[in-house]
Amino acid sequence: MAATAKISISVADPDLLAWARRRSRESGRSLSALFTDAIRLERQMEARAQFLAAEGPEGRATPAEMAAIRAEWIAPAAAAPRPYAARPIAASRSRAAAKRSR
Repeated sequence: MAATAKISISVADPDLLAWARRRSRESGRSLSALFTDAIRLERQMEARAQFLAAEGPEGRATPAEMAAIRAEWIAPAAAAPRPYAARPIAASRSRAAAKRSR
């Protein structure tokens, strides 16, 4: 198990905090896990932006190439079965409850 650091986060927007709490509850994940995922996503977006900046215009796909990429991504998703089944929320909640009771 990875070591964790306890920090304090302030959320100025009460609607945003309410959404985060609701999302956490509905997904069966902790609020900390939700914020960790958001930070991880932000780091990935930063890395993508740095990569694209380093590649310059030569590294960007043309509109025709982008259309081909989108067609390739969309076509298999509609035809192929999902590699995993989505977990029902109730199952997620019961697993989260079981973890808390340990």
